[in-house]
Amino acid sequence: MALGNAPALAAPAPASPPKTAASAPKQLGSRALRPGMKGHGLTVVRGTKIERFDIEIIGVLENALPRQDIILIRCAGLNLEHSGIVAGMSGSPIFVDDAQQGPLLIGALSYGFQFNKDPVAGVTPIADMLPELDRPLLPAPRNQKLVEAPRKAASNLIKLPDGAALQPVGVPLVLSGFAPGVVDAMREELKELGFDHVMLAAGGATSGARKPSPAFEPGSAISLSLARGDMAVSGIGTVTWVRGDRFVAFGHPFKSLGQVHLPIGGADIQWILSSQASSFKMGNALDDIGILDQDRQPAVAGRVGPRDTMVPVRVVVRSVDRKSEQVWNVEVTDQPLFFPMIAAMVAQNAAKSSEPVAESLGVEIQAKFTIDGAHAPVIIRDTVSGLNGMAGVGEIGAMVGQVAKALTYNGFERLRVSRIDVELDVSEGRNLAFVEWVRAPSEEVEVGVPIAIKVGLMRPNVEPPLSVQTVVLPALPKELAGATLQVQIGAEKQFGPEFPEPQNVDDIIAFLNGQPTRSRLVAVAALPEPSLMVRGKRLTSLPLGVRDELQGHTVAIRAGKETLRATVQTPWALNGSASIKLRVKP
Repeated sequence: MALGNAPALAAPAPASPPKTAASAPKQLGSRALRPGMKGHGLTVVRGTKIERFDIEIIGVLENALPRQDIILIRCAGLNLEHSGIVAGMSGSPIFVDDAQQGPLLIGALSYGFQFNKDPVAGVTPIADMLPELDRPLLPAPRNQKLVEAPRKAASNLIKLPDGAALQPVGVPLVLSGFAPGVVDAMREELKELGFDHVMLAAGGATSGARKPSPAFEPGSAISLSLARGDMAVSGIGTVTWVRGDRFVAFGHPFKSLGQVHLPIGGADIQWILSSQASSFKMGNALDDIGILDQDRQPAVAGRVGPRDTMVPVRVVVRSVDRKSEQVWNVEVTDQPLFFPMIAAMVAQNAAKSSEPVAESLGVEIQAKFTIDGAHAPVIIRDTVSGLNGMAGVGEIGAMVGQVAKALTYNGFERLRVSRIDVELDVSEGRNLAFVEWVRAPSEEVEVGVPIAIKVGLMRPNVEPPLSVQTVVLPALPKELAGATLQVQIGAEKQFGPEFPEPQNVDDIIAFLNGQPTRSRLVAVAALPEPSLMVRGKRLTSLPLGVRDELQGHTVAIRAGKETLRATVQTPWALNGSASIKLRVKP
């Protein structure tokens, strides 16, 4: 899925310029290498200091990837004999030493074996990486139909004769400002995206107060920001080569997204955690100084200076009982693969961290999604209740994530959400009501007369416990004279309205704005006359022959029933349902 730079980039802010490097490094091609040749690599193991480790050429896997060799090396030094190849070393430049010419760059450390007992790695040849420095950027298409990207790029695995897999060295994901429970709930989804190393950074910098990044040079630690502010999500790797304001890194794709737009900066490495499965770097993201704009098979590439435009997410959590509020401000990448998931994590984490109530609670939710262009905003509202505090209210993040995903993967055009505003009003106590009984004025009703249905809602541990609501169904049409009606009563979430198939983006937005809620009481009468849904339109009162003909046709048809509906808004999360039968007078 190749994506263009959707928004205009923000004006560049002052940043440390990259250190000068030769326009083309002294290099040696993969086919000129011989087993036993020795050299060194560059990477960061503590702080931002670049250090050397020793390497020895094992051999070359020719055409291991399409038109790309993989160089096999053995590493030593920097405790690699103990830790093995470390996630976060992706992109570490590898040199062989030549007596006459000095160090010759051969590529970037980029592939490794899981559970490998020896520090053996695969290297992407530098000749395959350098062209990414000059790949032209294309404008984003105005109308771009998006499909959901594959979770893991299995094509990046190199199968060897013994069945082992030489796979890209992992990119550790560092999260700061997040509660452990929120991260644990999302860990499987993060793994599906290929993030096997997820680390919570204690005391990570927030609200844009990150330390400044040093200038990039070969071997520098690099971070990719998926979110920043009061919460931060960043991936860690290594810079391979710098030319002017351009750089290449990783030696393998990040997520094989083609043209991308992700903020990048330096990284402050704290420790290398050694693991029999896969060791990884632990660190903090530093201030953003540029943008990553290519995510290709041989490398990722970007520029120092331009700044990416991210999506502001503001979450306000108010305590109704304590008359207090907390405000969270986070900027989230709008890259489609990550945007829905990160937005959901931000909303859920703000709720859980602001009001860690252990007992029962109720939450009134409102989320507004402002969309670029001449589109109406999406505003969703709902009421949820948790019996064991915020830990049991996972719907908050899910609601935000589902709307973000529906807009991102709408199937019609490339939409960009320009900001998200979430408001949560939290009250302690069970914010619940149960449908206790339903009564109609009479078992027999007349056409042309509205039907007032009374519903008894029972509220536990509240005085008085019973609340009586009235839902008024509209007048019945005369065609129903003599019929029997089945009326369903309950939360609108159980008996949502029927929407035709969307024909454009505005239909998608209307569908999202019309989503049913748990707090709205609804009465639904299913009319007995069969009808058909044809290409998103409800057809009623069809002659029998026409219905038979349409049902045998190839167009999309769904049989159903037309309905009469009436709703009443309540302040509670409704549970339970009931039904009554009504006879319509002849």
